[in-house]
Amino acid sequence: MSLPSVPSLPSYEELAAENAQLKTVLGQALARIAELEARLGMTSKNSGKPPSSDGLAKPAPKSLRQRSGRGPGRPKGQPGTTLRQVEDPDHEVTHEPGVCCGCGAGLEGADLAGVERRQVFDLPPLHLEVTEHRLVSRRCGCGRVTKAPAPAGVGSPVQYGSRLAGIGVYLLHGQFLSISRTVQALSDLFGVRVAAGTVVGWTRRIAEAVAVTLDVVRARLRTAGVVHFDETGLRVAGKLHWMHSASTPTDVLLTVHPRRGVKGMDAAGVLPGFTGVAVHDAWGPYDTYKDATHALCNAHAVRELVYVVDTAPEALGVLAGQAIDAMVAIKDLLDTATANASVPDAKSISKAITAQQHLLRSALVLARTATKTRATKLEAKYHALFDRLLARWDDYQRCVTNPAVPWDNNPAEQTIRMPKLRTKVSGCLRTLTGAEQFAAIRSYITTAARNGHNMLDALIQAADGHPWIHAT
Repeated sequence: MSLPSVPSLPSYEELAAENAQLKTVLGQALARIAELEARLGMTSKNSGKPPSSDGLAKPAPKSLRQRSGRGPGRPKGQPGTTLRQVEDPDHEVTHEPGVCCGCGAGLEGADLAGVERRQVFDLPPLHLEVTEHRLVSRRCGCGRVTKAPAPAGVGSPVQYGSRLAGIGVYLLHGQFLSISRTVQALSDLFGVRVAAGTVVGWTRRIAEAVAVTLDVVRARLRTAGVVHFDETGLRVAGKLHWMHSASTPTDVLLTVHPRRGVKGMDAAGVLPGFTGVAVHDAWGPYDTYKDATHALCNAHAVRELVYVVDTAPEALGVLAGQAIDAMVAIKDLLDTATANASVPDAKSISKAITAQQHLLRSALVLARTATKTRATKLEAKYHALFDRLLARWDDYQRCVTNPAVPWDNNPAEQTIRMPKLRTKVSGCLRTLTGAEQFAAIRSYITTAARNGHNMLDALIQAADGHPWIHAT
């Protein structure tokens, strides 16, 4: 009987090759795990992700600012708002005592001992008023009949007025109600049930009327010294579109486009030929506009460095944390100078800048060494960040060399926050036309508000065919 064959054992060379292959696969797997763990660690505090993506288990906030020492409440010297009595009320109601609270005798005709004034501020009952315009026709002695012309804005036998139209659009695009909720609000407030199509018509009319204002806003932005730019995703007709913003303290222009990059920016009509300072978040397409001077947002850079602190090896994380401290120190020095209407302390600024540069260079060397040895995607990301912070040094430090440029791009994020809120409150916009009307109206009322005008009054003016516009 023959014995079973014994399988041959692998040779040393085969085992060594297999071991080397397993080490390679393990290294790739560990790098991939580290990358995925780092991606899971991305939040709105250490990346450009929106706060809504953090979910219910949001991380504890990490403030980069030091305590100011100021207590809660209104800062000293800041004007407050207090309800005070007026000298000439609209209505007066006198309340007489019936009988004496001591003996019970009647007080009719008794001597007056004093009057205490109490005032209630409230709205009168709200209801629509109907104004009838009668267009009289007269027959001349020559036999010709002439009819009086209708007042401006009175174009049909029955219609809603510009004030109700302005309020409807204010609820829709000023307070982000849906069309159905706007209809319900108008019914509850004024006792009138308007059709959804009527609200749509009001929106179209006002969006068309404010076009002349937006032309002026766009021209002002093109020639402004410093303009903040940003973009955010917007769901339109079930597809991803992009809302682009360009803003200054006095002007806001919002536009909607299917593309996020250069095509969308060109369509907005501000960046092409713009020669001022463009403040943005270092997204590549902005750099294609060579006529502009670029200023990069330090707040975005800080969030990226926080990500390094949260995910990188300890040595690199420590350097990133110290770089953050130096960047925030520069901001505090600039803010203090602005608050005191003075020039930033040159020695302190120079010290913080030198420290920041040294820390970033040290971090770049450390990241470059790691990249050369293993070159994982995560290490390459760290390297690219430190390389950009140094390569674009002048653009990140524009706030130091030009007092008109802020340290961050928060004004752009604040400008675009309200339109972003609209999708959270009432969902996506169903048509591109509706999205463009929304952007036009938000641009108009925000610009009016930044110039000290009431949003509702501005909308009523536009509904009346005479939109607010910058004084020339």
